[in-house]
Amino acid sequence: MSYISSTYTSLYFHIVFSTKNRSRALSKEVIEHLKAYIIGYINNTGAKSIIINGIEDHIHLLFQVNNTHFNISEFVRELKKSTNKMLNQTFFNGKFAWQEGYFVGTISRWDTDKIKSISNIKKNTTKQCRLKKNGMLS
Repeated sequence: MSYISSTYTSLYFHIVFSTKNRSRALSKEVIEHLKAYIIGYINNTGAKSIIINGIEDHIHLLFQVNNTHFNISEFVRELKKSTNKMLNQTFFNGKFAWQEGYFVGTISRWDTDKIKSISNIKKNTTKQCRLKKNGMLS
């Protein structure tokens, strides 16, 4: 009988968080800047970003973590705090805020393509309605 001699963790997290009051504050320029910032933030934690995307009022993150000591609530709290600060300094002059709370779920690596397609949504109302129907967007 063979035993694993060490611990191996591979978690795929899908996170969604919104602007305060779902304000449509995130322009394409802001989203592009935010994506670059979040990718750097994720990579600095030792995780691997897979896709970061969003529309005017929310952001999707999909990333992989191999760290057994990773704390998702601390990660999201610090990410929202630092992106809030960056966005206010760069774009909003202190008038931007994220909504309290967030969605987080773990998925299998085989489902990452499904999440990639969800996070690549455009301003298309039909797609947003489909996401609402499937419980992926409020």
